[in-house]
Amino acid sequence: MLRFGLMSVLAFVGWRVTGRRTDGPRPVVMWAAILVSAILFGLGHLPALAQSVDLTPALIARTVLLNAVAGILFGWLYWRRSLEAAMVAHASFHVPLVALSLVQVAVV
Repeated sequence: MLRFGLMSVLAFVGWRVTGRRTDGPRPVVMWAAILVSAILFGLGHLPALAQSVDLTPALIARTVLLNAVAGILFGWLYWRRSLEAAMVAHASFHVPLVALSLVQVAVV
């Protein structure tokens, strides 16, 4: 929902602040909106992680970085393709992760 909500609001605000000279936000505004929402996307994964393990600075950095990289991809998909494309990519990203976690549970 960060893509649809926060990224859209940031892009709109950036478009307004930069003078609305075009029909939509310039690419630099869109990339700024994508980066901010991607970092928040990464930070948003920390509470769930904190429920299962003790957070260390390295674990926090890894979690935020990896999720932010994915968030950049999902944000780009939303901007250039559609919200649905970003949602399908996000869901598809979780399929192998869930399968791997189920295999790990079965082995233990």
